[in-house]
Amino acid sequence: MKKFFRVIILAALLLGLMLPVFDHYLVENKSTEISVAQESKTRNIQELFKLARESFYQANYQSAENYYLEIIKLAPFNLESRRNLAALYTDNNQLAAKSEILVKTAILSADQNDYLALAVNLYNLHKYRSSNYILQNLVSAELRQPENLFQRYYYLVKNSLKLGQFNLAEEYLMKITNLKSNQAQVYLLSAELNQAQANYLQAFNDYQSSYQKNRTQTFLFKDMALMLEKAGQEIKAYNYWQKTLAYGWFEELAYQKINFYQQKHPELKPEPASQTEPDQINPFTLTADWQKIEELDTVENNKKLRIGLQEKNQHLLFQYADSFAIIKAGKIIFRGQAKKNYLLQLESNRLMIRSSTQKIYLGAADAEYEFNSTSNLPSFYVFNIKYGQGYFWQGSADRQYRGEMIIHGTGQDFTLINQVGLASYLISVVPSEIYASWPVEALKAQTIAARSYTLSNLDRHSKAGYDLCSSVHCAAYNGVGSENNKTTQAVLATAEEAAYFDNKIIEAVFSSNSGGFTERSDQIWTADLFYLRGANQMKTDDYEFPLPPGKLYNWIFLSAPSYSKDYGQNNYRWQVTIPASVISYQSELGKITRVEVLARAQGGTITSLRLVGEKGKKEYNSSRIRRVLGGLKSSRFTFSSSYDENGFLEELYIYGSGWGHNLGMDQSAAAGMAADNWNYRDIIEHFYPGVIIKDYN
Repeated sequence: MKKFFRVIILAALLLGLMLPVFDHYLVENKSTEISVAQESKTRNIQELFKLARESFYQANYQSAENYYLEIIKLAPFNLESRRNLAALYTDNNQLAAKSEILVKTAILSADQNDYLALAVNLYNLHKYRSSNYILQNLVSAELRQPENLFQRYYYLVKNSLKLGQFNLAEEYLMKITNLKSNQAQVYLLSAELNQAQANYLQAFNDYQSSYQKNRTQTFLFKDMALMLEKAGQEIKAYNYWQKTLAYGWFEELAYQKINFYQQKHPELKPEPASQTEPDQINPFTLTADWQKIEELDTVENNKKLRIGLQEKNQHLLFQYADSFAIIKAGKIIFRGQAKKNYLLQLESNRLMIRSSTQKIYLGAADAEYEFNSTSNLPSFYVFNIKYGQGYFWQGSADRQYRGEMIIHGTGQDFTLINQVGLASYLISVVPSEIYASWPVEALKAQTIAARSYTLSNLDRHSKAGYDLCSSVHCAAYNGVGSENNKTTQAVLATAEEAAYFDNKIIEAVFSSNSGGFTERSDQIWTADLFYLRGANQMKTDDYEFPLPPGKLYNWIFLSAPSYSKDYGQNNYRWQVTIPASVISYQSELGKITRVEVLARAQGGTITSLRLVGEKGKKEYNSSRIRRVLGGLKSSRFTFSSSYDENGFLEELYIYGSGWGHNLGMDQSAAAGMAADNWNYRDIIEHFYPGVIIKDYN
């Protein structure tokens, strides 16, 4: 018995020793299981974020939404997934769903920026009092980011206008004016307030000031005309209807107004055509403003280009700096004097040349005529040449060009062509494309890009009889008037150098400002060029593209440090209001009911957009997006859309980034890099990875 008790006591002692060890094992094992489960959950969430981001950029919104909702189930307090959902709902035009997710996000985060986003969306849902309450009580006037502060006051003004609280709107308008940012938008707010108070003349002044601050808004000429009408200034209103028509806006309405005022005020009617022929103003008394040009010491001018200056001419007034000859089919058919006005004109299917003393028929209207100067440094001068047709900067001017003239006849009209050496062409193009005051290494980089682009595109307009045009479609070429000594030196310093990839000169496209990131060529165009795969110009490592939707929206909205910003702040980030009438007119879809993003490139540029209206729906690529939305600087943007009670679009408020197609070299960033001691070779290799710079053959 004693032996039995001794065994029991011994067993108890052993059990007492083992239990802590066993308990420790259980705790450790359970902790390991929890850690493994947590790691699995984290990996799952990370994978869901990745899948959701990919779906967002491809506009697979239902899939992206499901992924984000799954993340929220796994991690209810994950704010990033909620902010990403809000961005997704914006691109997909789901304002009610966006409002619901923003309410929950703001409550969870207590972040003023989330409340601000909610207030903006409530405004778009016509919840003006709720929006105002949030802006006045939950969003501080001491916001850290100036962009957020501007947005707060902007929507305080908009809500007050909708609620008829004009005194309050005026108070907030003064505060937003004092911020001194986005002034074009501030003037539009002022115009809206003055129009609501029947101060029509002041509203006209506001619209005019907004246009001066952002001259892409040529559609505002209609609003100016309407305000002048309401102010009783009919003659002045008539002039603005003429401007509306000249810029291609609201043609039917503009014609109606013009005809109405011409009937009411007969003195506005144009004189009969017979009284306004060129003979009315003697073209042979006009004087040319000649500039002295210096000879370029480079063999690069031996390479001749044909630059199309102006198509569809019926007549052309010009001078030559020195005596010249006109040659047809290898024979001299006319000799002209230096600095004397000559008028080329089509008449009875023949090309005629006139001076103040003679009139000579040169030959058939479908032939080509070469002009040869007696000087080794030829130059000619053209009166009233048109430029920028179809763009907001369109106009006409007298211009002087290096090189020779060619007249390329089509039978019905003729094209003016400038035959010019490559170096002479580049010393005009480079300062037309980039500010000559910018750092020298940026000017050299621009020269390499321009020379490479020129040499790789020499047959772009071959069917029209020339190599390249003189507009931004190819490169802005304005003649002698654009030349600058700094850019001329950059051209000469890099003479005969071009950028090569795989032993071919690259298509070195460039744009004014990329907004901080350039895109892949196959996502903007169809061609997949290995040296156009995207380049990051941000100054911190916080931005790995493609960004999650919420971060993308935030990046486009805010003005984070970037090389693109240093020399291009006004184009780096911008805001513009596009009235629904503009989109309806451009799309021909009637009243717009839906705006949907169908695809974005890796840097956020919208590559496909769908508009739905009363008359159907249309889809637009990146270049056509800019035009249909009134002439945007870029198609990388986010937007806030406002619809009326019938579901028709009222306006788009656009937050934009950059100016241009966002491909290749960013000129503004190149200047920022040059100022930061990058040399031109480093700049070129950054924007066109894998290229080498060498002399072209």
